[in-house]
Amino acid sequence: MTVATHILAAVDLSDTTSQVIAYARQLAEAWNARLTVLHVVHDLSYYSGVFITSTPLKTLQYDIETEANERLQAWCEDEEGSDITCEPLVLTGRLIAEIARIIRELEVDCLVIGAHSMDKPEHQLFGSTAERLLRHIQCPTVVIPPQPMEYISNA
Repeated sequence: MTVATHILAAVDLSDTTSQVIAYARQLAEAWNARLTVLHVVHDLSYYSGVFITSTPLKTLQYDIETEANERLQAWCEDEEGSDITCEPLVLTGRLIAEIARIIRELEVDCLVIGAHSMDKPEHQLFGSTAERLLRHIQCPTVVIPPQPMEYISNA
């Protein structure tokens, strides 16, 4: 079996993010692989002229990207003392397209993502983000379920 040399943890900054990163970290340590933690921010410019707010959309976009970057940076800094390299990456765009592009560009060997419960109507119609992503990528993928997992160490 070939082991991964570059793992991508794609996170949405929800409650499952810490579990996704913890599992990706464990894989990276076991395989001595590089770890990139990715968050894709939706491009708010699509809503110009439609979305009414007192704060300009460019300012909102910048604030969202800055906060995401700070959070990912903090998670990666938690890796200090570890032998793995953890790189935070925040992109703006369409979620599935950006993850697929980064997998190709960075030559990612393994993707780790989180799943959410299927209680939203759009999940019943279109499938979850995880399901849609699996149709567009070509690397092994680990999907972390939404419930707590005792076998993932958050240390």
